[in-house]
Amino acid sequence: MNRKISADTFVMAAAIGACVLFLVATACFGERNFFTFLCYGFGVLMILMILAVYGIFRKAFLKFSDKVCRQVEELTKGNFQDPGPEEDTLTSKIEMKLDKLSDVIHSSLSTQEFQKQEVQQMVSDISHQLKTPIANITMYSSMLDSGNFSIEQRRQFAQVIENQVKKLEFLVDSLMKMSRLETSLIHLEVKPARIFDTLFQALSQVGAKAEFKEIQLSCSCDEDLVVSHDPKWTQEALFNILDNAVKYTPEGGRITVNTEVWEMFTKIDISDTGIGIAREHYEDIFKRFYREGKVHLEEGVGIGLYLSRQIITRQGGYIRVSSKEGEGTTFSVFLPNLHERK
Repeated sequence: MNRKISADTFVMAAAIGACVLFLVATACFGERNFFTFLCYGFGVLMILMILAVYGIFRKAFLKFSDKVCRQVEELTKGNFQDPGPEEDTLTSKIEMKLDKLSDVIHSSLSTQEFQKQEVQQMVSDISHQLKTPIANITMYSSMLDSGNFSIEQRRQFAQVIENQVKKLEFLVDSLMKMSRLETSLIHLEVKPARIFDTLFQALSQVGAKAEFKEIQLSCSCDEDLVVSHDPKWTQEALFNILDNAVKYTPEGGRITVNTEVWEMFTKIDISDTGIGIAREHYEDIFKRFYREGKVHLEEGVGIGLYLSRQIITRQGGYIRVSSKEGEGTTFSVFLPNLHERK
Protein backbone atom coordinates (compact mmCIF):
# COMPACT_ATOMS: atom_id res chain seq x y z
CA MET A 1 0.00 0.00 0.00
CA ASN A 2 1.37 3.39 -1.01
CA ARG A 3 1.79 6.00 1.70
CA LYS A 4 2.62 9.65 1.43
CA ILE A 5 5.83 10.76 3.12
CA SER A 6 5.29 13.64 5.57
CA ALA A 7 7.42 16.76 5.26
CA ASP A 8 9.08 16.40 8.67
CA THR A 9 10.03 12.77 7.92
CA PHE A 10 11.51 13.81 4.59
CA VAL A 11 13.59 16.59 6.18
CA MET A 12 14.93 14.23 8.88
CA ALA A 13 15.83 11.55 6.32
CA ALA A 14 17.61 14.12 4.15
CA ALA A 15 19.63 15.40 7.12
CA ILE A 16 20.66 11.91 8.23
CA GLY A 17 21.46 10.98 4.62
CA ALA A 18 23.74 14.00 4.30
CA CYS A 19 25.60 13.00 7.48
CA VAL A 20 25.97 9.40 6.26
CA LEU A 21 27.33 10.59 2.92
CA PHE A 22 29.78 12.77 4.79
CA LEU A 23 31.00 9.77 6.81
CA VAL A 24 31.26 7.53 3.73
CA ALA A 25 33.15 10.19 1.78
CA THR A 26 35.53 10.69 4.68
CA ALA A 27 36.11 6.95 4.99
CA CYS A 28 36.77 6.41 1.26
CA PHE A 29 38.78 9.44 0.38
CA GLY A 30 40.21 10.68 3.63
CA GLU A 31 43.42 9.54 5.31
CA ARG A 32 43.16 7.43 8.43
CA ASN A 33 44.47 9.82 11.05
CA PHE A 34 43.20 11.72 14.07
CA PHE A 35 41.32 14.21 11.91
CA THR A 36 39.48 11.37 10.16
CA PHE A 37 38.33 9.85 13.43
CA LEU A 38 37.31 13.31 14.62
CA CYS A 39 35.10 13.64 11.52
CA TYR A 40 33.59 10.23 12.24
CA GLY A 41 32.73 11.32 15.75
CA PHE A 42 31.33 14.62 14.53
CA GLY A 43 29.12 12.85 12.00
CA VAL A 44 27.75 10.39 14.54
CA LEU A 45 27.11 13.24 16.96
CA MET A 46 25.22 15.15 14.26
CA ILE A 47 23.02 12.13 13.55
CA LEU A 48 22.21 11.71 17.24
CA MET A 49 21.47 15.43 17.60
CA ILE A 50 19.17 15.36 14.59
CA LEU A 51 17.29 12.37 15.99
CA ALA A 52 17.00 14.01 19.42
CA VAL A 53 15.79 17.38 18.06
CA TYR A 54 13.36 15.62 15.75
CA GLY A 55 11.97 13.59 18.64
CA ILE A 56 11.58 16.64 20.88
CA PHE A 57 9.89 18.81 18.25
CA ARG A 58 7.66 15.97 17.08
CA LYS A 59 6.53 15.27 20.64
CA ALA A 60 5.84 18.98 21.26
CA PHE A 61 3.98 19.33 17.97
CA LEU A 62 1.83 16.25 18.64
CA LYS A 63 1.02 17.56 22.13
CA PHE A 64 0.08 20.95 20.74
CA SER A 65 -1.98 19.52 17.90
CA ASP A 66 -3.85 17.29 20.37
CA LYS A 67 -4.59 20.33 22.52
CA VAL A 68 -5.86 22.32 19.52
CA CYS A 69 -8.05 19.41 18.42
CA ARG A 70 -9.50 19.09 21.93
CA GLN A 71 -10.24 22.81 22.10
CA VAL A 72 -11.92 22.82 18.69
CA GLU A 73 -13.93 19.74 19.64
CA GLU A 74 -15.07 21.38 22.88
CA LEU A 75 -16.03 24.52 20.95
CA THR A 76 -18.16 22.49 18.54
CA LYS A 77 -19.92 20.93 21.54
CA GLY A 78 -20.57 24.34 23.08
CA ASN A 79 -18.23 23.79 26.02
CA PHE A 80 -15.98 26.71 26.91
CA GLN A 81 -12.85 26.37 29.00
CA ASP A 82 -11.06 29.10 30.89
CA PRO A 83 -7.74 30.03 29.22
CA GLY A 84 -4.66 28.75 30.99
CA PRO A 85 -1.74 30.90 32.15
CA GLU A 86 -0.07 32.97 29.46
CA GLU A 87 3.23 31.58 28.17
CA ASP A 88 5.84 33.02 25.85
CA THR A 89 6.10 30.05 23.47
CA LEU A 90 5.94 29.49 19.75
CA THR A 91 2.41 28.09 20.05
CA SER A 92 1.09 30.70 22.47
CA LYS A 93 -0.20 32.97 19.68
CA ILE A 94 -2.36 30.21 18.22
CA GLU A 95 -3.62 29.27 21.67
CA MET A 96 -4.47 32.91 22.39
CA LYS A 97 -6.40 33.15 19.12
CA LEU A 98 -8.34 30.02 20.05
CA ASP A 99 -9.09 31.47 23.47
CA LYS A 100 -10.36 34.67 21.83
CA LEU A 101 -12.47 32.62 19.43
CA SER A 102 -13.89 30.76 22.41
CA ASP A 103 -14.75 34.07 24.14
CA VAL A 104 -16.41 35.43 20.99
CA ILE A 105 -18.51 32.30 20.49
CA HIS A 106 -19.45 32.22 24.18
CA SER A 107 -20.46 35.89 24.11
CA SER A 108 -22.48 35.37 20.93
CA LEU A 109 -24.33 32.40 22.39
CA SER A 110 -25.00 34.30 25.63
CA THR A 111 -26.42 37.23 23.63
CA GLN A 112 -28.61 34.90 21.60
CA GLU A 113 -29.91 33.23 24.76
CA PHE A 114 -30.68 36.62 26.33
CA GLN A 115 -32.49 37.78 23.19
CA LYS A 116 -34.43 34.52 23.12
CA GLN A 117 -35.56 35.06 26.71
CA GLU A 118 -36.50 38.66 25.91
CA VAL A 119 -38.63 37.54 22.96
CA GLN A 120 -40.31 34.86 25.08
CA GLN A 121 -41.04 37.40 27.81
CA MET A 122 -42.41 39.86 25.26
CA VAL A 123 -44.68 37.23 23.70
CA SER A 124 -45.92 36.31 27.18
CA ASP A 125 -46.60 39.98 28.03
CA ILE A 126 -48.38 40.60 24.74
CA SER A 127 -50.55 37.50 25.16
CA HIS A 128 -51.50 38.58 28.67
CA GLN A 129 -52.42 42.12 27.58
CA LEU A 130 -54.47 40.96 24.59
CA LYS A 131 -56.57 38.50 26.58
CA THR A 132 -58.79 41.04 28.36
CA PRO A 133 -60.08 43.08 25.37
CA ILE A 134 -60.49 39.95 23.25
CA ALA A 135 -62.44 38.21 26.04
CA ASN A 136 -64.67 41.27 26.48
CA ILE A 137 -65.35 41.53 22.76
CA THR A 138 -66.19 37.82 22.59
CA MET A 139 -68.48 37.98 25.63
CA TYR A 140 -70.48 41.04 24.57
CA SER A 141 -70.72 39.79 20.98
CA SER A 142 -72.28 36.58 22.28
CA MET A 143 -74.69 38.61 24.41
CA LEU A 144 -75.76 40.63 21.35
CA ASP A 145 -76.57 37.40 19.53
CA SER A 146 -79.19 36.50 22.11
CA GLY A 147 -82.66 38.08 21.92
CA ASN A 148 -83.25 38.73 25.60
CA PHE A 149 -82.03 42.34 25.74
CA SER A 150 -83.65 45.65 24.95
CA ILE A 151 -82.49 48.03 22.24
CA GLU A 152 -80.89 50.29 24.85
CA GLN A 153 -78.97 47.38 26.36
CA ARG A 154 -77.80 46.29 22.92
CA ARG A 155 -76.64 49.83 22.27
CA GLN A 156 -74.65 49.75 25.49
CA PHE A 157 -73.10 46.39 24.56
CA ALA A 158 -72.17 47.75 21.15
CA GLN A 159 -70.52 50.75 22.81
CA VAL A 160 -68.51 48.45 25.10
CA ILE A 161 -67.36 46.42 22.11
CA GLU A 162 -66.35 49.60 20.27
CA ASN A 163 -64.34 50.76 23.29
CA GLN A 164 -62.62 47.38 23.57
CA VAL A 165 -61.77 47.45 19.85
CA LYS A 166 -60.21 50.91 20.29
CA LYS A 167 -58.25 49.62 23.28
CA LEU A 168 -57.13 46.65 21.22
CA GLU A 169 -56.00 48.92 18.38
CA PHE A 170 -54.10 51.15 20.82
CA LEU A 171 -52.51 48.13 22.47
CA VAL A 172 -51.40 46.55 19.18
CA ASP A 173 -50.01 49.88 17.96
CA SER A 174 -48.08 50.38 21.21
CA LEU A 175 -46.77 46.82 21.16
CA MET A 176 -45.57 47.25 17.58
CA LYS A 177 -43.68 50.41 18.52
CA MET A 178 -42.18 48.69 21.55
CA SER A 179 -41.18 45.63 19.55
CA ARG A 180 -39.59 47.70 16.78
CA LEU A 181 -37.63 49.73 19.31
CA GLU A 182 -36.37 46.68 21.18
CA THR A 183 -35.33 44.89 18.00
CA SER A 184 -33.66 48.06 16.65
CA LEU A 185 -35.94 48.12 13.60
CA ILE A 186 -36.58 51.81 14.28
CA HIS A 187 -33.68 54.05 13.29
CA LEU A 188 -33.63 57.31 15.21
CA GLU A 189 -32.52 60.20 13.00
CA VAL A 190 -30.92 62.56 15.50
CA LYS A 191 -30.38 65.97 13.95
CA PRO A 192 -30.45 69.66 14.97
CA ALA A 193 -34.07 70.82 15.13
CA ARG A 194 -36.19 73.35 17.00
CA ILE A 195 -37.42 71.77 20.22
CA PHE A 196 -40.34 74.24 20.28
CA ASP A 197 -41.86 72.59 17.20
CA THR A 198 -41.53 69.14 18.76
CA LEU A 199 -43.16 70.32 21.99
CA PHE A 200 -45.96 72.05 20.08
CA GLN A 201 -46.82 68.83 18.21
CA ALA A 202 -46.87 66.83 21.45
CA LEU A 203 -49.01 69.42 23.25
CA SER A 204 -51.49 69.66 20.38
CA GLN A 205 -52.24 65.93 20.72
CA VAL A 206 -53.34 66.27 24.35
CA GLY A 207 -55.04 69.66 23.98
CA ALA A 208 -58.55 68.29 23.47
CA LYS A 209 -58.37 65.96 26.49
CA ALA A 210 -56.98 68.73 28.67
CA GLU A 211 -59.70 71.13 27.55
CA PHE A 212 -62.39 68.53 28.26
CA LYS A 213 -61.10 68.21 31.85
CA GLU A 214 -60.59 72.00 32.10
CA ILE A 215 -56.88 71.50 32.72
CA GLN A 216 -54.73 74.55 32.09
CA LEU A 217 -51.79 73.90 29.72
CA SER A 218 -48.82 76.29 29.56
CA CYS A 219 -45.46 76.08 27.83
CA SER A 220 -42.33 78.19 28.23
CA CYS A 221 -39.79 77.54 25.50
CA ASP A 222 -37.54 79.69 23.32
CA GLU A 223 -38.88 79.29 19.78
CA ASP A 224 -35.34 79.49 18.34
CA LEU A 225 -33.84 76.90 20.69
CA VAL A 226 -32.19 74.17 18.59
CA VAL A 227 -31.55 70.77 20.19
CA SER A 228 -30.07 67.66 18.61
CA HIS A 229 -32.90 65.11 18.62
CA ASP A 230 -35.23 63.00 16.48
CA PRO A 231 -38.35 65.21 16.17
CA LYS A 232 -40.79 62.42 15.35
CA TRP A 233 -39.86 59.99 18.13
CA THR A 234 -39.04 62.67 20.71
CA GLN A 235 -42.54 64.01 20.10
CA GLU A 236 -43.84 60.48 20.79
CA ALA A 237 -41.87 60.33 24.06
CA LEU A 238 -43.09 63.77 25.22
CA PHE A 239 -46.68 62.96 24.22
CA ASN A 240 -46.65 59.81 26.37
CA ILE A 241 -45.56 61.85 29.41
CA LEU A 242 -48.09 64.61 28.70
CA ASP A 243 -50.87 62.08 28.11
CA ASN A 244 -50.20 60.54 31.52
CA ALA A 245 -50.18 64.00 33.09
CA VAL A 246 -53.63 64.78 31.64
CA LYS A 247 -54.93 61.34 32.56
CA TYR A 248 -53.90 61.50 36.23
CA THR A 249 -54.56 65.21 36.87
CA PRO A 250 -58.02 66.00 38.29
CA GLU A 251 -60.39 68.39 36.56
CA GLY A 252 -59.36 72.02 36.88
CA GLY A 253 -55.71 71.11 37.38
CA ARG A 254 -52.62 72.53 35.73
CA ILE A 255 -49.81 71.21 33.52
CA THR A 256 -46.73 73.31 32.77
CA VAL A 257 -43.85 72.69 30.38
CA ASN A 258 -40.56 74.53 30.85
CA THR A 259 -37.23 74.25 29.03
CA GLU A 260 -33.84 75.16 30.41
CA VAL A 261 -30.45 75.01 28.69
CA TRP A 262 -27.68 73.50 30.79
CA GLU A 263 -24.02 73.16 29.92
CA MET A 264 -24.28 69.65 28.46
CA PHE A 265 -28.04 69.03 28.28
CA THR A 266 -31.28 70.80 27.55
CA LYS A 267 -33.84 70.01 30.26
CA ILE A 268 -37.57 69.81 29.57
CA ASP A 269 -39.72 69.78 32.71
CA ILE A 270 -43.29 68.52 32.45
CA SER A 271 -45.08 69.24 35.74
CA ASP A 272 -48.66 68.47 36.74
CA THR A 273 -50.91 68.84 39.77
CA GLY A 274 -52.05 65.23 39.62
CA ILE A 275 -52.26 62.33 42.05
CA GLY A 276 -48.50 61.91 42.35
CA ILE A 277 -46.26 58.85 42.49
CA ALA A 278 -44.86 57.10 45.56
CA ARG A 279 -41.06 57.33 45.77
CA GLU A 280 -40.64 53.55 45.87
CA HIS A 281 -42.30 53.35 42.44
CA TYR A 282 -40.08 55.88 40.64
CA GLU A 283 -38.27 53.13 38.72
CA ASP A 284 -41.25 50.80 38.45
CA ILE A 285 -43.28 53.23 36.34
CA PHE A 286 -40.73 52.89 33.51
CA LYS A 287 -41.08 49.10 33.40
CA ARG A 288 -42.97 47.47 30.59
CA PHE A 289 -46.70 46.97 31.42
CA TYR A 290 -46.32 48.27 34.96
CA ARG A 291 -49.28 50.11 36.50
CA GLU A 292 -49.78 51.23 40.08
CA GLY A 293 -52.73 49.71 41.90
CA LYS A 294 -54.43 53.08 42.41
CA VAL A 295 -54.67 53.77 38.65
CA HIS A 296 -56.05 50.44 37.47
CA LEU A 297 -59.44 52.02 36.82
CA GLU A 298 -57.88 54.47 34.36
CA GLU A 299 -57.43 53.47 30.72
CA GLY A 300 -53.98 52.41 29.65
CA VAL A 301 -51.69 49.38 29.51
CA GLY A 302 -48.44 50.66 31.04
CA ILE A 303 -46.32 51.03 27.90
CA GLY A 304 -46.11 54.81 27.42
CA LEU A 305 -43.40 55.68 29.95
CA TYR A 306 -41.43 52.59 29.01
CA LEU A 307 -41.38 53.75 25.38
CA SER A 308 -40.49 57.31 26.41
CA ARG A 309 -37.42 56.17 28.33
CA GLN A 310 -36.31 53.91 25.48
CA ILE A 311 -36.63 56.73 22.93
CA ILE A 312 -34.80 59.34 25.03
CA THR A 313 -32.06 56.95 26.16
CA ARG A 314 -31.27 55.95 22.58
CA GLN A 315 -30.62 59.59 21.79
CA GLY A 316 -28.05 59.89 24.56
CA GLY A 317 -30.45 61.47 27.02
CA TYR A 318 -32.25 60.38 30.17
CA ILE A 319 -35.43 60.97 32.20
CA ARG A 320 -35.81 61.79 35.89
CA VAL A 321 -38.97 61.94 37.98
CA SER A 322 -39.83 63.73 41.21
CA SER A 323 -43.23 63.62 42.85
CA LYS A 324 -45.32 64.13 45.97
CA GLU A 325 -48.43 62.03 46.40
CA GLY A 326 -51.54 64.16 46.20
CA GLU A 327 -49.63 67.23 44.98
CA GLY A 328 -48.22 66.39 41.53
CA THR A 329 -45.33 65.03 39.50
CA THR A 330 -42.49 66.46 37.43
CA PHE A 331 -40.85 64.48 34.64
CA SER A 332 -37.51 65.97 33.56
CA VAL A 333 -36.33 65.00 30.07
CA PHE A 334 -32.66 65.66 29.35
CA LEU A 335 -31.47 65.84 25.73
CA PRO A 336 -27.76 66.31 24.82
CA ASN A 337 -26.81 69.74 23.47
CA LEU A 338 -25.40 70.07 19.96
CA HIS A 339 -21.73 70.11 20.96
CA GLU A 340 -22.18 66.93 22.98
CA ARG A 341 -23.01 64.91 19.89
CA LYS A 342 -19.97 65.91 17.85
